[in-house]
Amino acid sequence: MKPPVCRVCAKRFSMKDGELVRFANFVPLPEHMVGHPRGLEWFCGEHLESAKALENLSSSEALGRLRSHPKDK
Repeated sequence: MKPPVCRVCAKRFSMKDGELVRFANFVPLPEHMVGHPRGLEWFCGEHLESAKALENLSSSEALGRLRSHPKDK
């Protein structure tokens, strides 16, 4: 699992200050496999609600929108 670093601003945070968001392209890892699932990304409290609003998109589409307009989305 990746450490909690916001995918928009690259801020490292504690898990109480942000969350993982599951996007439309989420694929869980097979049982007993270690790593970070595709479509599951960390967001700090500042970008969390914007990311959650885009959960219906793939992670790459959502990140593109969030990075191009971080305060608007």
